[in-house]
Formats: sequence, structure tokens, C-alpha cells
Amino acid sequence: MNGHDLKDNPWLALMEKASLHMQGHDLHRRTEMQQVNRKLPCYVVSYIKLGTCRLRIGGKDYFAGPGDVVFIPPYEVHDHVKDTDEVTEFLWWHFTLHIAGSIDALQAFRFPVIFRLPQPERFETAFHEYSRIAEGMATLSDSLMKKAKALELVAMLIDAAIHHPDVQQKVEHSDPFMSILAELLDNPERRIDLADLGGRYFMHPTYIAERFKKLFGITPTKLQLQLRLRKAIQLLETESRPIAEIARLTGYEDIDDFSRFFKSKTGLSPLKYRNSRVSGGAGGLIP
Repeated sequence: MNGHDLKDNPWLALMEKASLHMQGHDLHRRTEMQQVNRKLPCYVVSYIKLGTCRLRIGGKDYFAGPGDVVFIPPYEVHDHVKDTDEVTEFLWWHFTLHIAGSIDALQAFRFPVIFRLPQPERFETAFHEYSRIAEGMATLSDSLMKKAKALELVAMLIDAAIHHPDVQQKVEHSDPFMSILAELLDNPERRIDLADLGGRYFMHPTYIAERFKKLFGITPTKLQLQLRLRKAIQLLETESRPIAEIARLTGYEDIDDFSRFFKSKTGLSPLKYRNSRVSGGAGGLIP
């Protein structure tokens, strides 16, 4: 796989819908490290600036030195250790990149677990800028710049990984299911009909539901409900449209059906949720 192969890849078009969440970062200098049988629900990234370390994952040993990136997917059991007493300096962070709050935006690709960055100096500069802003945020512009630098870091990482000669796209992420996912993301207000999808994609409706869940961890129907809830919350928080109009925009012609659905997910009616946001009484509920 190379950059030309990726140009028309349907999965990449979905990346614009992904949300990045940085879960931790730091710069460490260590003479020992024994992280054994570790499994985290996020991507684990370590950029080795000085020294060496060893990674064991999938029954194989890998060695990383200066300029290498260790890139571990979520829920992968791994050992990340040092076998020598030399000083190893590394920049690390943990992140998730999710579509619709739960679908891993990188899951279609099998990236190498160790690779080199083509512009390490640029990467280090971006990391230190992100760290400086994150640790001393004082203004609204700092908050925006923190997000921008986080995206820059992950973009550099993914660009290097996706152009590596060992990267693979998982064959199970075929075009029909990418298309179904994109259809749901773009039009959550449309009622999903598995029979209709089956007719259009020449697959049995039950197979579509089961395969979709295996790929993305959620059924098409549940994903649609989750997307509708997210859209309703966003509209209630940012616009003053009548509740009946918000109901229609999220796929409900009957306002009572919409209210029952919304309350079952949030514990509040749409009107009470909007009022609580205006008075500052509710936290963010977008799943």
C-alpha cells in the first residue's frame, strides 16, 4: 500500500468525522522500564529520542532506538521494557480517535508497531509546543491552539505510518460496509431499513447487522440512535429552534416519540435539558 493506493479509499473520507482525545502525555528519561502485560483502551505512542527499548507484542520482539516511534493499538497486550541500564529519553502520549464517539477511526489499518518519522525535528517541536500550551492554558486561544497542536501531532504520526511499506488495510473493511457507515453518519435522521440495505447491497439484512457490529462494535440501529441523540443534544445546546422542529431534524415526526427517546437516554425531557443548559445546571451528555 502507498499514498496513491489511498487516494480513493472510502475509509479516509470518514476521518474528517473523527474526534481526537489526548489522554495523557509527558517526556521521560529512564534507566529502567518494565511495563509487562499492559493493555490500554487507547493508542499508546512513544517517540524514542535517546537510548533504546524493547517491545513485545503478538509474540514477537521489536527493538526501538533514536528516531523510532512505538505505536501500539488499543487493547493490544504488550510488554514495553528496557534491557539495559543506559538512559532512554522518550516522548509519549495516549490518544483515541473516534467516529461517532465509539468507532476507532484507524481500525481499518494494520500499522507497523515500530517505524521512523521522516521529520523528527518538526515532530519534537510540535510535541514541546503542545506540552507547553497544555500545561499552562490560560486563554481561549490556548484551548484552540492545544487542539490544533494535538491534531498536528497525530497527523504527522499517521502520515508516517500510512506510507510505511508494511502498512496493511484489513480486508474485512470492504467498500459496502464503509458506504453503509458513511450513509448513517451523513443522514442519522433517515430511518434505517435493513431490508432496504440488503436489497441495495445484495446481502441478507441479518448478515448486514451482524457483520456491521463485528466491524464497528455496534449495530446499525444502535449507531443511528446514538447519532440522533448526539444531533439532538447539539441542536438543543446551540440553537433556539422549537422542540418539534428539532424532533423532525433528528428523524422523529411525533414530538412525543422524540421526547420519550430523549428522556430515556438523558433522564431529562428535551425542554428541561435545554433549560438546564441555559441555567448552567447540566454537564455535557454527548456520548
